[in-house]
Amino acid sequence: MTNTGTETIKYAELKAVILRFLNYFISQYKLILYITLITSALGLLYGKLQPSTFKATSTFIVEDKSGKGGGGLSGLASQFGIDVGGLTGGGAGLFDGDNILEIIKSRSIIEKVLLTKMEEPASSKGQTIADYYIQINDLASAFESKNITTKSLNFAGLTEGAKHTIQQDSILYILYSRINKNINVEKKSKKSTIITLEVVSGDQVFSKVFAEELLKQTSDLYIDIKTGNLSRSIDKIQQKTDSLLNIINNISNKTSKLIVPVIEDLVNENAAMKYRKENYRNKFTYNNTTPIEQTTRERTVAYTMYAEMAKNLETLKLSLINQTPVIQVLDTPKYPMFDQRTPARYFLLIGIAVGIVLSFFYALYKYTSN
Repeated sequence: MTNTGTETIKYAELKAVILRFLNYFISQYKLILYITLITSALGLLYGKLQPSTFKATSTFIVEDKSGKGGGGLSGLASQFGIDVGGLTGGGAGLFDGDNILEIIKSRSIIEKVLLTKMEEPASSKGQTIADYYIQINDLASAFESKNITTKSLNFAGLTEGAKHTIQQDSILYILYSRINKNINVEKKSKKSTIITLEVVSGDQVFSKVFAEELLKQTSDLYIDIKTGNLSRSIDKIQQKTDSLLNIINNISNKTSKLIVPVIEDLVNENAAMKYRKENYRNKFTYNNTTPIEQTTRERTVAYTMYAEMAKNLETLKLSLINQTPVIQVLDTPKYPMFDQRTPARYFLLIGIAVGIVLSFFYALYKYTSN
């Protein structure tokens, strides 16, 4: 027999085996139906039990204007005896490259967001975001089962800068760990400067509020790092300017008190008053200068200094405004947000497919065992 004939026989045998198995598989339609119904039901149930997920998305660009005119600001500030070297370059490199992607997700930033008071919805106004998150996720009972007191769960009563208890710090860390996993920050592309921030949770209000506040806290930190030195220096200069203004006011009051008796003397023309006026002049004249002339001269000098200082201070403030870096928000999350969870019908189809595959292998196993 030729090789061709042998191959034909083998092919015919294989075809016959496959046909017999297919007939057997079809004959097991009840088993196939039962298994498929079970897996499809499980798939549908799994899909229905999936928690709702709402994704808040923001896009922004980091703008840095700190390199413009920094030397001029330093020169103006130095006139007041204040050294602000590198005043607009503070934190250089901190927000460069991909650093900002990690800063946004840092524990310090997220905890600041959690301790921020809610403005919406109206029913939750005054609550901190941490309190709201505990409420919507029903975490209070879980924490209390670990002997954490109800007082520790309430962050709304904390004043700014107040120290936290060990329990409150522990709770904040747990919340940070849970939320951090659901924050995604990435650039559109390696060459792009546009950054996308996504916050996913089971509550659309939380997703929106948290995303907005997270971006705000990051922006505040960025501005403080970049311009904090200059802002503090301007505050010192403002104090000096205010002190000089107080000196001018005191001199003006002093001059007014000296002018009053002189005017009284000039109004009265009798000899006694003339004698008093001459006596007054002789008593208070120093180097041929009356007290009024002295205070007037002092006020003129002080006012000249004040005017120059106030002008330069305004220049510093205007320059600070022009050079303050910003995080320019391009898109913000809007209501309503659509549920991002996978539709249950997809899990139903997966369940049907899994059922058919399981039925096939189970039937194959039974067929080969016989």
